[in-house]
Amino acid sequence: MLLAFVVTASAVISLVLILGRSYHVLILLVIAAGWSQAPLITLTRSDAFQYLDDVPAVVLVAAAVVRAFSSQDKRLHKALGLMVILVILVAIGFVRSPDTEIGIAQARQVLMPLGLVFAGFVFRDDIKWRKVSTYLLLLAALTVAWALAEEIMQAPLLDPAWYHVNVVGGNPRSMRMGLPPAYFADGVSDGELTFRPGGPFMNPPVMGFLLGLGAFAAVARLRSFARLAMLAAIGLTLFFAYARAGILLFLMVTVIYFIWTKVGKYAGILVALGLGGYLFTTFIEQGNTASHSDGLFSGLMLGLQSPAGLGFGTTGYQAALEGASTGVGSESLLGLYFAWIGWPMIAAALVLLVYLGKLLRRVPRSQSLPVWLAVGFVLTVASSESASSMASTPALWLTLGSVVAMTVPLKLQARPVHAAAGPYFQQRPMLQRSTSRR
Repeated sequence: MLLAFVVTASAVISLVLILGRSYHVLILLVIAAGWSQAPLITLTRSDAFQYLDDVPAVVLVAAAVVRAFSSQDKRLHKALGLMVILVILVAIGFVRSPDTEIGIAQARQVLMPLGLVFAGFVFRDDIKWRKVSTYLLLLAALTVAWALAEEIMQAPLLDPAWYHVNVVGGNPRSMRMGLPPAYFADGVSDGELTFRPGGPFMNPPVMGFLLGLGAFAAVARLRSFARLAMLAAIGLTLFFAYARAGILLFLMVTVIYFIWTKVGKYAGILVALGLGGYLFTTFIEQGNTASHSDGLFSGLMLGLQSPAGLGFGTTGYQAALEGASTGVGSESLLGLYFAWIGWPMIAAALVLLVYLGKLLRRVPRSQSLPVWLAVGFVLTVASSESASSMASTPALWLTLGSVVAMTVPLKLQARPVHAAAGPYFQQRPMLQRSTSRR
């Protein structure tokens, strides 16, 4: 009964917002639903709330499909064509899956994130990004307060054990001191277990994505002391949580971005390479970071060897829970995509990387912040399976779609010009707007 009510209420509210073209409010609903999902499930002992974030996200993607189909914009027609191809590939992967439940779970793991990229592309000019950034700042501040309270207590505010076992499907025997393994980091302090606060997400790596977005919004929207205070609080929380993906996003939109804009592009590239090497060599010796890089490489090798991929049910966390995983390609969402779908996904990743590289070379440096966020997010997708979690990443997938929608200027111009993606979190235009009509 509760499940039907939650799903119906979420769908009705989402449809009303779509019909009213209140896309930023719908995105707030998606983010807030993910933020409150685990606490609601834990407090009510009902897994009905696990659909709380999926439903508005599905409605947003469906609305994007309708908009693209009815639009006169040829770019939207091409994007819709690519989405149709993706659905066909996912259907093939599902048919090849040895288990229906795993097939459904992993089909969602592909369609939901990439569907949001499509939605970000389609609604690039319709979303009020500055309001979205305000929502992100508020939820990031609440998350910081929650996580720091847990750090002081050295214990979660809400016991995540029931959620981990009954909803996530985790093994009770893997618990440490009564908590899921993600709440502890190995090899950080002389071999002792180090507590990691997870905040409302009850999973520190997942929390890191939202805090990385919070840092992005702080750099784009705040100034002076407010910016420094917010970034310091977020950085401290990420340090305590040992959230690698969040730390990477944080560094991309602060250190790398500021060097890129204030010093120069070559300095930014050198610092990015040096910092990346240092983080890799530091993290590789701690915890299970090696499995993340190995997952990407193994998934790539499997994808290269299998033009059509392996299909679903052979790799990944969900398959491992059901005892069907080969262990290959896990701990890296991009590695899983490569292993599942094969050459088409490898080709798409290469095209995306080339395109982001062109944007960084040609976009005015002061207006490159969303591009750096997209680059950082692609790197986290390559190193983390948690990037598919709808609890904290929808705004990141939408941002990636809006960045992909940018038109690459042929040459820098003396005065600011418009952006096809809309000036994400900025008041002035960035790039040239597409001339196609909607």
